[in-house]
Amino acid sequence: MMRRTLRAAGLMTIVILSLNVSPATALDDGGGRSVFARGAGERALALGGAYAAVANDAEAMIWNPAGLAGVQRKSLYASHSDLIGLGFSEQLGLLALPNWKFGTVGLGLRRFGVDGIEGRDDRGAIFDDNLQDTETEILLGYGRRLGSAWDLGLVFKYQQQSLAGYSDGAPGLDLGVKVKPLQAAGKHSDLAEALSLGFAIRNLIEPNLKLDEDGVKDPTGLRLGIAYQGDLSRNIQLLLASDMEKTSDMDLRIHAGAEVLLMDILALRVGSHAGMMTAGAGVNYRNLAVDYAFEDNLLETVHRFGLGVSFGPTTAESRQASLNAQEAELQKRLVRAFQKENAERVETMVGQARRALADGDHTEALRLIETVRVLEPGYPGLSAVEADAYYSQGLAMEEKGNLSGAAVAFQRCLVSNPDNAKAEARLSRVLSRSSQLAARTKVIRARFDEALEAYARGDLVQARSGFEQVLELQSDDKEAIALLRNTIQALNLRADLLLDQASAQITANDFVAARANLEKARILVPDHGGLLGAETRLAAQERAVAAAAKAKLNADRESAVASVAQASAPAVPARPSYAALSAQEQQEVADLYQRGLQAIENGSHDDAVRYWELVWSRAPDYQQVGENLKQEYLVQGMEAFADGRLDQSIEIWERAEEVAPGDPRT
Repeated sequence: MMRRTLRAAGLMTIVILSLNVSPATALDDGGGRSVFARGAGERALALGGAYAAVANDAEAMIWNPAGLAGVQRKSLYASHSDLIGLGFSEQLGLLALPNWKFGTVGLGLRRFGVDGIEGRDDRGAIFDDNLQDTETEILLGYGRRLGSAWDLGLVFKYQQQSLAGYSDGAPGLDLGVKVKPLQAAGKHSDLAEALSLGFAIRNLIEPNLKLDEDGVKDPTGLRLGIAYQGDLSRNIQLLLASDMEKTSDMDLRIHAGAEVLLMDILALRVGSHAGMMTAGAGVNYRNLAVDYAFEDNLLETVHRFGLGVSFGPTTAESRQASLNAQEAELQKRLVRAFQKENAERVETMVGQARRALADGDHTEALRLIETVRVLEPGYPGLSAVEADAYYSQGLAMEEKGNLSGAAVAFQRCLVSNPDNAKAEARLSRVLSRSSQLAARTKVIRARFDEALEAYARGDLVQARSGFEQVLELQSDDKEAIALLRNTIQALNLRADLLLDQASAQITANDFVAARANLEKARILVPDHGGLLGAETRLAAQERAVAAAAKAKLNADRESAVASVAQASAPAVPARPSYAALSAQEQQEVADLYQRGLQAIENGSHDDAVRYWELVWSRAPDYQQVGENLKQEYLVQGMEAFADGRLDQSIEIWERAEEVAPGDPRT
């Protein structure tokens, strides 16, 4: 496999290098171009200058400014070269500072020097044998990504030359564009990600240096490049690139290069610069990169070395950190807003309960109080209002002759406020009258009172047992019969709810919780009709899961069995993930989420829910969308419940359970 991979890489390298058929040319531009037009940077030069569609580092300022947009971390690059042994030297320093929000700023300094130049007068006599020529270029670049396919960039530069006491400087401007053409056309594939085009204009504004009488311009040059960068195997990447370069008064030049990257550590490069062979290598280790370039120059071979350092977080990490900080702050604001709205809603409901109580509508008052208990269980003073409502209810029932109902109401009043002496006195009076009317003995009265107290505090199992004992002793006790019937109805309702929960837990393969709920239901209603079916389904699901686990174990051991098991098992759709979305889809999700936050700040809760539902359907793991939806569903469900719209409240809370399964409040 490795041999075939390397053979394929070699063939592709030969193909792209064969694109360069032009012979080696020296100064076919007549010497009109600046020394800086040759380019710099060891990686780019090792690739034969085929870098317009490749540039994604600080070297992009020299080859294609748009490549600055692809820089992922702050980076510093420096190199020094002694050229062709004639006193020529070149220094390069580049700094790239990317920002996920505003783009990448680049700073660069290039210096080219020659010493040992002989100075002669008009007669040819040497008057100085060590003149120096120094040319300097200062670069200020900027690159920014537009969407997921386009990168744009520009470089302002200032060139200066000093020679034999003469000196001058002039500004210049470079522009560049990079694009993934297939992605720009809406395609999403490995090929669309791997293929890039680059276009750069060097010296759109031409530097014009005037050392003596006549100025010399550094002419405008155009560069068009194409590159393919993809995986050959898990640990091998291949880069193929080619550029066409054209400057006025210069023949068209073809540049080509290839790079093989092994294990993201070692890069091997080869290229052709207008017929001149180039080669090189690079080693990347953690934050450090060392690059080497070889040029088969006409005069003498040139060896170049460069050192790069990356530091700080990546743009993706910085973006995520910023989003997390914004999310944390917005979450705090949402919590404060939710707490404020909840407090206002609770205050309103408590006020409505007090007014209903004052109007004698104790049923409405108790309904509102129950809602408040769900929204804010520890609301101060709620127990006192609840005790007053039960006391009022007890008085009304006593007046109508419903002594058992009155006794339950007074018992509940004492549960809410044990120090209510009036309720205690009324309870004694009602129980006494009830016992007299039912002709209960002292023993029966004591058991009836115990059962009634258990019923009032919600211990329905003990209440059922107590009322059954009363009826065993006095079978015609009408109040005991009525209360036992109410108790059994309440027990059946609780058992039904427990069986529903157990059914959902069986579906989710949460067998421990399901068995616990079935046991609770059995304690409440031992002969409940749904118990046998639920237990049968639980046992069947446990066997199915055990069989699946055994099949998976066998699949890990034998690949053939794994294929059969996978083909026969029902497909479970994977939940969407934010990380799996394309860059454009991720941006759309982020925009929808922000719109939801903005809607909350504007008080438009229904709009916020609609936006967040769209986010949750596409990426349920994005930020706090599930938690935010749950909070809104809980509040909307309570509002529907408080208004008596019970079916709607159930529907809303079912949505809350979908986004936050297992949440106790849900």
